[in-house]
This record gives sequence, C-alpha cells and structure tokens, in this order.
Amino acid sequence: MTLASFAGALILPVVLFIALQAAFSMQTLRGQIEADALGQSREINAAIDGRLLSDESALQVLATSQFLIAHQWTLAEGRVAGVQRIRQGWRNVILTDLGARREIWETRLGKPKSLPLRPWIAAYLKGGARAPDITGIVGDRPDCPCVAIHVPVFERNTPRYVLTLELDPGDFQKMLVAYAPAHSTSAVVDRDGLFIARTVAYPKKLGTPATHFVREAIAKSRTGFYPGVTYEGLRNYTAFNTSAISGWSTHIAVGADLLSGAQLGYITLTGVAALAALGLALGIAVFAYRQLRVRRREEALSAQSAKLAAVGQLASGIAHDFNNLLMVISNSLDRISDKNTDPALHRPIDNALVASERGTALVKQLMSFTRSQPLDIGPVDLKALFEGLRGLLQQSVGGAVALDFDLAEDARWVTSNAGQLEMALVNLAVNARDAMPKGGRLTIRSRPSKGKAGCVDVDVTDTGHGMPKEVIDRAMEPFFTTKPLGQGTGLGLAQVFGVISQSEGQVDISSTPGAGTTIILRLKRAEPLLDRDGLASGEVSHPRLGE
Repeated sequence: MTLASFAGALILPVVLFIALQAAFSMQTLRGQIEADALGQSREINAAIDGRLLSDESALQVLATSQFLIAHQWTLAEGRVAGVQRIRQGWRNVILTDLGARREIWETRLGKPKSLPLRPWIAAYLKGGARAPDITGIVGDRPDCPCVAIHVPVFERNTPRYVLTLELDPGDFQKMLVAYAPAHSTSAVVDRDGLFIARTVAYPKKLGTPATHFVREAIAKSRTGFYPGVTYEGLRNYTAFNTSAISGWSTHIAVGADLLSGAQLGYITLTGVAALAALGLALGIAVFAYRQLRVRRREEALSAQSAKLAAVGQLASGIAHDFNNLLMVISNSLDRISDKNTDPALHRPIDNALVASERGTALVKQLMSFTRSQPLDIGPVDLKALFEGLRGLLQQSVGGAVALDFDLAEDARWVTSNAGQLEMALVNLAVNARDAMPKGGRLTIRSRPSKGKAGCVDVDVTDTGHGMPKEVIDRAMEPFFTTKPLGQGTGLGLAQVFGVISQSEGQVDISSTPGAGTTIILRLKRAEPLLDRDGLASGEVSHPRLGE
C-alpha cells in the first residue's frame, strides 16, 4: 500500500493537470470564482472564531478562580487585571451580580464600584446566563464600540455572577485585512448587520449598519452569494459565510467586471490548478511517509504488548507457586517463634518473618499486576481506612516527612477493595518518601470529584522533586522504575493502576519537576454499609501487608 501511495504521488500531478485543462471552461469559471470567495470568507471566519474561542476559554478559566468562589472581590479583580495586561485587545472586564443585577467592579475603573447595569449585560442576564455568549458590537463610551463575551460564574451548579469581557474590534479588523483579497471590499458584520470590520473606511463605518443587500442576505441564509452595491458604488457579487460560534458573517465582494473577464480568470486558474496538483502530490507523499511511521510504531507497541503478556503469564505462575512456598515458610517461622526460648534467635526469626511478609507483599503486587487474582469489590469507608493506615504510613515515610489526612465527609465512601486500596496508598507513600530525601509533606485527602460526577477523588500529594513528562507517560508501566538497579521493582504504580482499574476507576498524575507530585485516584462513590443499629459500618479491615 505504501508503494502504491508513492506511485500515486508521482503520477497524480500529471493526471490532475490534464484533467483540469480539459474540465475548465467558460461556464465553470464563475462557479470557481464564487467558490474561492466563499473559501476565503470561511477562512476569515475560522481565524476570528479561533481568537474568540481563545478569549472565551481564558475568561472561563478566570470564572473558576478561587477568589471569585470565596467572594474576595479585590483579589479577584487583581487576578483578572493581571491577565488583561497580557491579553491583546482586552479593554475591560466586568463582574456582575446576577441575583442583585448590579455590577460589582470593572477593571477599566481600577477599583471596585457599584455601577448601573449595561444594556448588553442586562440582555444576557434576561436569557438565563447559563452558557457563554459572544455578542456583536456594543457600547457607547469613548473607548467603545466593543465586542462583548459573557461567561457565567457558577456556585453549586447555579450561575451566581457573570464575567463580561469587552474586546477591541481593531484586532478583528487586522485579521480581515490580513486574510481578505488585496484591494477588495470585504467586511465582517454581527448578527444585527452592524460593521465589526471593513477593508474600506473602517473607522467611519465601525458599529454602523451595513447596506440592505448585506442585511437581507444574512436574514435569509447562513452562506451564499448575492449581488449588491457597496456604499462606494461598486457593483459586485459578494460571497458570505456565517460563523456557527459567534453568528458573525464575513463578506467578500468580487467585482462584476472580474466575472465578465472569464478568459483571463481561466488562464490564471489553470496555473493555480497545476500548483494545487503539485501540492496535493506532496501531501500524498508526506501522508504515505507518516502512515509508514505509524505502522512501524504500532508494530513496536504490539511487540511490547506481547512481551508484557508473556511476562505477565510467567509472573502469574511464579507468583502462585512462590506464594504457596512463602505460606509454608511463614507458618513454620510462626511455630518456631512460639516455641523458641533462646533470646539470641528472636531477632533472626523476626527478620525472617519480615522478609517473608515482604515476599508475600511482592506476590500480591504481581497478582494484582497480572490480574490473576480478581478483587472483591465493595463499599470502603475511607475514614476507617485512613485511621487504620495513619500509623503504618507514618512509620513508612519516616519522621522527616509530615503526614496529613484530609477527609471530606461527603467523600467518605468509595467502591474498591480495602486491603488492596491500603496497599496502593502504602506504595504511593513510599514513592513520595523516596521523592523527598530531605523531608517534606505528604497529604492524603478525599473530595468529591470535579472531573466526573458520582465519583470521589483521593489525592496523594507530596512536595518532592516531581516528575518530567516522559516519566509521567511511563509511570504506570509494569517494571518501569527510575530508581537505581536493585532498589525498585517497578510494580508499585502498576499495582495502584491495577487496583483502581479493577475498581472501575482511573488514575491521573499531575507533576512538575521541582514542584511536587499529585496522584489522583478517582473511584466510584459508594452507599454506606449499615449495621443492625442502622449505623454506617464499612469495610474497615486493615490486614498486615502480606496477609
């Protein structure tokens, strides 16, 4: 298939060139000109939409600021003003109280102040203010007209405030001039037919109504081609296209004399077609080359998966057999310990028991990795789990690491396996300790998930050295470790991933080198188990590792 693609890339330019020479005629030239103009209008719309969506996304991020949630208006305004200084074209940002229907502050004034409600903000509030909205031309101040973007600020899934951004239309004028055909009469108008940008007489026409030809065209259709006359008296045919995002439309006027000079256009388009054919051939060649690379990468991944599957089968068999041997060793050591009266043998026997327990824990990790041992999934009480783990985790991380637990009462019950979830938290704590050789802070907290409804996030956060992206991408791979040879099995995070996956959850890693790491265990929320007295009683067993 790859050879065929390369052959097509060599032959296709000649075939296309000959076909275009024969196919183009006087009857089709007009349609080609119209199609080109429509394509240019779509291109300009796409560029403007990209800018609008970028500003809307930035405003949505600001709408989630903790300062807004905490009603710290001065700090919130400072945060917004800081972003405004670095965002091109941001003239003003307004915070409006939806319930009181009054403005709290605007960055243009530089300080909080109660202001009368602007008409375009009042119109947005009247519509419910539940989704972002991009307006057309608004404003009557000396530094306007502007373009407004509204984004609601939610509290408990209910819109409480509105952030309104006032944008400089001059940036859209620059885009129109950059993308529109040279020496053309082109324009961008809003949903009401008011000029946002225009290649001719822009300062004078900004915010004024376009001709009735323009307004009638956008009232009838979202895209098309219509005859008209500009304010300057140019008779033309205009291609227009309307954005599904903003409702704005871009209009490219083509002079009527250009369409009458079809023969000149035919010669020009023939040359353009030849260049397009060569570009298409180059594109096919590049595509074929990329497909070849993708296939080779898929083959490599397939080979790696097969290797991991083979390792998993081998590890599963070894784990079961080794577990049986460890049980015999552990039981024998327990009996010797019970009957031993020689103090000199206490320490060697205890060391042997600890080694046996560590071996059993490793077997558990192998079984979890290979999934040869299905987990018993059910409700788990995180409060009981955290209380039972506190001593073990503090001993695991050592005195140089401060250990904090933060349990949200509405994020107490999850669906998992208590014993395996304990082991997962111990593995994460040990990894966090190794990432903080000089000490630090380890925080384990539960909270309702913001990323997925009906779930609970268990965050494990350390203040260690963090991980680069290439390590994050491979962190969950079995047997992958960054520790020196002999100091890590590479199964810790694989066990965590296995436990959470079998619990129908997911694991996310957020880390920056030098700024610590947060590992999020996202689990389904569970209903509390009730005892005979109607009190919550979850799965609270805390077995010793290896039992």
